Amino acid sequence: MYVIEIFIFFILEGTPDLIPVIYLAKPLLLVPAAVSIAAFELPVCSLFFGVLCGLVIDVGTGGVMGLTSVILGTVCYYESSWNNKYIKNNIYFVLLYSAFSSVAVISLKFFIFYYIRNYGGLLDFYTTHYLPRILYTWAVTPIVYVLTMIVSKTYRKNKRKIKVKKRKRAAPSQRSSASRRRAKHLKY
Repeated sequence: MYVIEIFIFFILEGTPDLIPVIYLAKPLLLVPAAVSIAAFELPVCSLFFGVLCGLVIDVGTGGVMGLTSVILGTVCYYESSWNNKYIKNNIYFVLLYSAFSSVAVISLKFFIFYYIRNYGGLLDFYTTHYLPRILYTWAVTPIVYVLTMIVSKTYRKNKRKIKVKKRKRAAPSQRSSASRRRAKHLKY
């Protein structure tokens, strides 16, 4: 279910004139999607979806393959680990992780494509193109979180409907000698 959600967000962010452009920026919907999925899943599963979202972002934006996936995979893994051990899952922590992830991913792209090449007017270019994209990505996080929560609850509800048949206990005459000894031992 999450894979379908990831590819729907990828299609939505790549479709021209579907999401409004604010200050020459469109959001990266997959960053809050990865962080939102990590809020509901176990660490290894969160790592997988973080890496998948990072790879899709790299393919879609023409970045260095694997760099975004390392960042998102790491953030999602630790978010899920901390959510399961120390903190309660809520929108505030997802907003915090989304802010960190957005700044890390988008600023890293700026660093690789503009800062290393030593173009002129770096600060002006960062504040006019990259900073609005960071803020816009962070601003759509609550919408993506709610959609991911709906998908997660639907998935969990469908998962509970699958019933596993319980094994019937064998009659005492059909049991092995070891199980008869255990049963005899438990009676006393």
